[in-house]
Amino acid sequence: MHYLILIGYWLLFWRKFLWNPYLLCTSEIASTFFPHWRWMGRQLRQGIFPSQDDIFYKLPGSIPFLATFYPPNLITAYLGSFLKEDHAFRLYAYFIIAHFLLCSIFAYQLFGNLFGAITLAYAGYVIKPNTPTFVFSATWIPLALKGGVLGAVGWSMSLFGGYYPILVYVLPLIALLQPLSFIGGCFMASSQLLPFLGYFKRSVRIGEKVDKSFGRISWWKLSDLINPIRSIGATNGVHYPEVMMYMGIAPFLIWHLSWWNIPLSISILVCLGILDSVQRIPARSLYLLTLSVCFLAQDTNLGILLLILQAFLLLQNSSIYPSFPFSQWWDKPSRLYSKKPKSYNWPFITGYREGIKISHYVGAFKLSN
Repeated sequence: MHYLILIGYWLLFWRKFLWNPYLLCTSEIASTFFPHWRWMGRQLRQGIFPSQDDIFYKLPGSIPFLATFYPPNLITAYLGSFLKEDHAFRLYAYFIIAHFLLCSIFAYQLFGNLFGAITLAYAGYVIKPNTPTFVFSATWIPLALKGGVLGAVGWSMSLFGGYYPILVYVLPLIALLQPLSFIGGCFMASSQLLPFLGYFKRSVRIGEKVDKSFGRISWWKLSDLINPIRSIGATNGVHYPEVMMYMGIAPFLIWHLSWWNIPLSISILVCLGILDSVQRIPARSLYLLTLSVCFLAQDTNLGILLLILQAFLLLQNSSIYPSFPFSQWWDKPSRLYSKKPKSYNWPFITGYREGIKISHYVGAFKLSN
């Protein structure tokens, strides 16, 4: 019965995207992730593993956020290569959104109740469908925390998912709470970790000077944990979805002694810039904050009325995306890509769709030589 409730809530939360998956065809999904996913599928059909190219990234298999080694990404890319572009995008969008249902199921198994399950899966900070790699990694974290053999699988899948900016905050917890799962997961994900470590040593991230105020949360903005009224202004230079954190009534239920108050406090201090961030945007420690609040809240005896209230309040987060006015308008790939570059406000940065070199990668994770 509880799993049927999770399915029903997933359908309700993502209803507009399930009806119109092209709402996700905008921003980095349209310019980077979807074309690269399509290219991966074409490579696999030719019997080539898509870890290298002469098109844009050069070594995509060494860059975790492209999720080259994430098994579901490879399988769906291969299947999508048989479909026309618009139909392939529908598959890709549904593939991303399906992870939220899977996350809620894993969270239910971790917490043992529906309150924790829907809170971790639908809190404001985790609603990032336009960043597939975030969704991939976050989905498997509850399973990793569950431990055992499945915990090792969960941790490896989080690593394959590729969003290390949140995994660096969760890594100490996995290692402390589930050491065997941590070791096993790292071993299983070594095909991604080893190329990444070699690439990282050659990237511009080594010796990078970081603006400590970039992406830092102001103390007053922590009120957004309980404030459903959304501000769409930038926060210290980062786009507003990066700092969404609304969690319904969960933050009201955390006031009791638990060791989870320690990671909660650390995450808050990192967000505020009081403690140095281990990666370049302090706001990304909001995932650790979200996870800690979920653990603290689920220790409280909760009734059905509070669950219904929480489910209703979290529906507010279903409108975070598409993010306007900062992203260009969504469209079907067949129409979006047929437009001339001047007709929309972002450059088509890769040639993965055409299979030709148009430009080279100059992003924040490029090689230094």
